[in-house]
Amino acid sequence: MPAVSEPDTPSSQSTPSTTPEPVDASGAAADDADGSAAVAATVVENPSMTHIGRMGWFAKGVVYVIAGLLAVLVALRSIGWAEDSTSDEASPTGAIKEVAQHLFGGPLLIALAVGLLVYSGWRFVSAAMPGPKDWKARATRVGYVVSAVMYASFAFTAFTLVVRSPSKTDGNDTVSGIADTVMAHSGGRLLIGTVGVVLCGVGIYRADKGRKLDVTDELSLGGISPTRRTWLRRVGAIGEIGRGAALGLIGFFLVRSAATYEPEQATGLDGALRRAASHGATRLLVPTIAIGFIAYGVFCLTTFRRRRFEAPT
Repeated sequence: MPAVSEPDTPSSQSTPSTTPEPVDASGAAADDADGSAAVAATVVENPSMTHIGRMGWFAKGVVYVIAGLLAVLVALRSIGWAEDSTSDEASPTGAIKEVAQHLFGGPLLIALAVGLLVYSGWRFVSAAMPGPKDWKARATRVGYVVSAVMYASFAFTAFTLVVRSPSKTDGNDTVSGIADTVMAHSGGRLLIGTVGVVLCGVGIYRADKGRKLDVTDELSLGGISPTRRTWLRRVGAIGEIGRGAALGLIGFFLVRSAATYEPEQATGLDGALRRAASHGATRLLVPTIAIGFIAYGVFCLTTFRRRRFEAPT
């Protein structure tokens, strides 16, 4: 995968280097090589972009760890090991609200909001970089833009919670409300169903990346021992499988909402987890997603210093 890599030197085990190597474009298409060269030029000319952008990956990791812990509570409540509650929303938005409700929540929220906004910027920059023009690269580019918008909304939520108490309206109500509004128009059911199918497809793609241990995109692994690389890939793979399962679950409820013409069937991650936990056949999905989210958060937190800009491929 063409990208800006870092020199593999013994000293980089403790302090990752930020000096990019020359891009090796052998065997790649011409436009692919051009994209790699553009990435290299951007990093060389603006090294601070990479340093600042890595803060976003750290913030993302924090959000996923907290969301995973909230999902663990959903799993424990489903088997009676924890007191039932509807206030703890097991989702990235719920994780941000959880931070707001604790001591020193204000300063932490500001730091988290800035970090998430930086990550959003990272994704926008990555999406704008020149690179291959095949369907896979275009799909990746679109995914980067969607991710940028989503994390910008998380940052906005965090900034909002700095100045006011968390709203009683959760992500589940928001998704159901949007579905209700969309399905009230001609073609709305088709749109909701299409979004659901796309989410299911992305979920399968994510889970498959985890199965293949294909989790080192945008990472410079120079100087890392083979053992550590193996464990990083394993943790990242568990995270991707959990993320894939979560996307597939949300997509399933969107498709069912469109098929039955019942907007209330559409729900956010928290609602999807609670419904899955209430049925024996799907109950195992909840701890799978919870462990996956925590693993992905740990993966982000342990690799953020090695992140690099990479053109969509």
